[in-house]
Amino acid sequence: MDAGKGVYSQDRRLSTWKEIASFLGRDERTVKRWETARGLPVHRIPNGIRSPVFAYESELRAWLGSQDAQAPQERSRRSGWPSAGLGLAAGVALGIVALVTGLWASYPRPAPSSNAHHRASVEAQAFYRAGLFEWQSRTPAGLRRAVDDFTQAIVRDPQYAEAYAGLAQCYELLREYTTATPDYAFPRAMAAADRAVALDPSLAEAHLARAFAVFYWSHDAATARREFERAIALAPASAVAHHWYATFLLETAEFPRAIEEIDRAAALDSESIAIQADKGLILFYAGRLPESISLLQRLEQTQPVFASTHRYLARVYLFEHDEAGFLRELSLAARATEDSDLDAVVSAGRQGLSASGRSGMLRAMLRTEEPLVRDGKGRAYTLATMHAELGDTGDSLAWLQRSLMRGEAEFAGLAIEPSFRGLRGSAEFRRLEKMAGVAPRV
Repeated sequence: MDAGKGVYSQDRRLSTWKEIASFLGRDERTVKRWETARGLPVHRIPNGIRSPVFAYESELRAWLGSQDAQAPQERSRRSGWPSAGLGLAAGVALGIVALVTGLWASYPRPAPSSNAHHRASVEAQAFYRAGLFEWQSRTPAGLRRAVDDFTQAIVRDPQYAEAYAGLAQCYELLREYTTATPDYAFPRAMAAADRAVALDPSLAEAHLARAFAVFYWSHDAATARREFERAIALAPASAVAHHWYATFLLETAEFPRAIEEIDRAAALDSESIAIQADKGLILFYAGRLPESISLLQRLEQTQPVFASTHRYLARVYLFEHDEAGFLRELSLAARATEDSDLDAVVSAGRQGLSASGRSGMLRAMLRTEEPLVRDGKGRAYTLATMHAELGDTGDSLAWLQRSLMRGEAEFAGLAIEPSFRGLRGSAEFRRLEKMAGVAPRV
């Protein structure tokens, strides 16, 4: 009997995820999750390009008949937001948020537990691993499933710090990759980060999560800097710690250091599209425009459904006065984040561009988006940038004030935003910079 071939003398080898998924009658995402969460017997070629996979039919058949195939996290999949599948777990999570005793935010790491005094139950770990896979997709559907998975892990083991980390990190990403509002996502993330530190003060991800929430929600740059640096000290080999610190340094206009940190992150995780996309954004704000465009366009070709790349290219094209490119990328971002309101704004912009050029585009977009923002949708910060582009100083400052009051994460970027170049001499703008804690250093 060949080692690794199972009990069948003649056994067919499945050499791709597509073949494995077809054999099991599921989609590729599901079988990848099963490998992580339920021990689906998939093999990898050592040192292969992007870890090519293969599996043997005999082992898959044996697995299908095992207890592993009936793992507790295999339940009816969720659809919509919020999903019916959250059930009791969602209620528990909300109660935990209210009591500040249950959520926590961080970038989840592969190790099942970093708390030397607590080992999560096997059942909780299974849900946690399933959440890890879904979380990495950065798609609305994947993030919703990850929220469910991490919450299920917490319900089964309320002391499981890593599960709190994954759940709260999902809330932070939901704000970026779906239509979730800041006042929905950030309070949960903030409570979660505090809980994480209480559960395990030595956990780097807990400090990283707290840094993220403190900076983008509370706009406390000094505390955020200490928390970012604490996270890096605890986990110097963490790609995510260097990645998030790089984006913080971008917002504070420390461009050379931001590039150093994002390059460290990329060296630690060379396959992360999120890191590469944020490097493209950093290069843009650092004035290295050709490099930025080249990198972002390459990423767009390789990962066309990744929302951040489209948003960043839209920002670059607006700066470059490529209005058609700006609208095209916004449309792609709307599709990637399932944002029908943004799609409507883009449609209005196209009509305005056709009728009256750049100013007509911006005016039409403003007319469509302002009612949405007043109803609690969209971003006041976006309206501020469009008014600034049109030279409407008073309206721009008013919407920036509203952005601050709404706790929008984008407000942290006003010190580096090119659209505000005409506002920088204003005393009101300088006051807002101080409120954001991100005024450029002289």
